[in-house]
Amino acid sequence: PSHMYPNEVLIYHSYLGCSPLYPLVAISLHTLVVYHQSHQTCLRFSIQAQCKMLCHLHDVPYRPYLNTQFSTAYDIYLKILYHVKHRLDEALRQITPDWQLLNTCPCCFYKLEGERPLTFDWLTTVDGNNSLKRWVSSTYGTDAQED
Repeated sequence: PSHMYPNEVLIYHSYLGCSPLYPLVAISLHTLVVYHQSHQTCLRFSIQAQCKMLCHLHDVPYRPYLNTQFSTAYDIYLKILYHVKHRLDEALRQITPDWQLLNTCPCCFYKLEGERPLTFDWLTTVDGNNSLKRWVSSTYGTDAQED
């Protein structure tokens, strides 16, 4: 395929340039995905920590300007994720303001005609459902399951 800009070639090969027109540094999309997941898991994991780790892995001395380059690429990566999600939501027609409210009701709230009533309509806890693990399985008419 023919590409007009260097960033098109880089993204085709799974890299993202740190500059819009003539990038001198490119970061692997895999590295950005790993950082994104790591940062979501531990918000204390900073861009500086990621850059220092990469420098250590590649046996390169750490330089503060690497933070700016990584940050720029990461911001572009997040914008790409946002626009892809937005276009996907539009294609699936999930962009109305009340879409989540209308479509995220758990199946336990749906009632069918002629359905026999349950002993309990629904169970909730405020402890992450840990107490439901102790619920007697005979209530549901099933055998106990091991974790």
